[in-house]
Amino acid sequence: MNEPKITYLDGLRGAAALVVVFAHFLQVFLPSMFEARPQVSHFAFDQWIPRTPLNLLFNGNFAVCLFFVLSGFVLSRRFFRYRKRSIVTAALLKRYFRLAVPAFCSLLLAFAVMKLDWNFYEEARAYTRATMPDPYTTVPSFAALLEQGFVRTFFEYGMAYNPVLWTMTYELFGSFLVYVLLLAFGMSRFRFILYAAGVWLFRDSYYLGFVLGMLLSDLSAVSGRNLIALRPGAVPAVLALLGLFLGSVPYVGWQGTVYAWLPLGPDGFPGVVAYRTAGAALVLLALLNSPSGQKLFAGRPMAYLGKLSFSLYLVHFAVLCSFSCLLFLRLDGWLPYGLNILVTTLVSLPLIFALAHLMNRLIDEPVVSLLSRVRFAARSRRNTDAAVRHAGTEADL
Repeated sequence: MNEPKITYLDGLRGAAALVVVFAHFLQVFLPSMFEARPQVSHFAFDQWIPRTPLNLLFNGNFAVCLFFVLSGFVLSRRFFRYRKRSIVTAALLKRYFRLAVPAFCSLLLAFAVMKLDWNFYEEARAYTRATMPDPYTTVPSFAALLEQGFVRTFFEYGMAYNPVLWTMTYELFGSFLVYVLLLAFGMSRFRFILYAAGVWLFRDSYYLGFVLGMLLSDLSAVSGRNLIALRPGAVPAVLALLGLFLGSVPYVGWQGTVYAWLPLGPDGFPGVVAYRTAGAALVLLALLNSPSGQKLFAGRPMAYLGKLSFSLYLVHFAVLCSFSCLLFLRLDGWLPYGLNILVTTLVSLPLIFALAHLMNRLIDEPVVSLLSRVRFAARSRRNTDAAVRHAGTEADL
């Protein structure tokens, strides 16, 4: 039979995707929320909020770390349940296409923005003081778009035309890291030594998230036992708070803040990526042990948000640089600056969700459905065969 998704993990992924959207809106309209510099500041609060845990509302980098931890957990979950290498082989062969087709479609949206001259970011940042480079300065050829979408984005950490695609190389290589470890050591008694080595090797890298997610997945199913099961109550709540605190490590220096006691290496470990990834792993651990948290993230609104998470992540930047920046320019002079940002964001969100819904229905779901029909293993037991068919087709980003 087909193994259902863990809905509350989808909901958590959806919440993280929405944080990324808010992060980019603030990066364009309130850049000091990320830089805390008076030169780009518009209000008094946009220099001190980034140095507090309130930055969780727009800490897109923590959200990305959460994506990677969730991927490590979800991608290895079926293997640790069924203990069949054929599941991993099927998932590995499908993974690139699962990510590449929707990602390339997001570049087509960016291409339309450039071709139709709908990019208003350069004009808007004259008012907003945003320092982010304009991603739509030139119109690429279709051949260049193909190369960027199917090659550079996934094998060279490329992000031309859609800046959010910088995560795709990490997502693809991180997925392959999980699959290779499962194939080579997934049933070895020494695999926990490999996890420890992976944590040290990737101690301040985004790949750390995949290792920690995989470790949590393994511990939840060792010999049919859940070794990370905690008694609901205070312990999961404390873990969640600690995880959110570590995840909210600021983009800017934290001297004189509540983070001042955390050691920070100038060029090495521990660094902000290590803190945020550790925080993401603790949040996941807490959620796996919190019935109330699971109920919240499995609710209909969060489940729908999780369903759209990949599409939402892919399409929002094109809307931001076109419609949102144009609306902001039109409202400038009519509304105070802060109210302008609020109205622009609230009006833009329905359009972003509408495009994400279309992307999900027309691209994402058909890709998942098509890949689920691809068979790489002969039929054996029914549950194992179903797991092979559906391996690697979830929206794990």
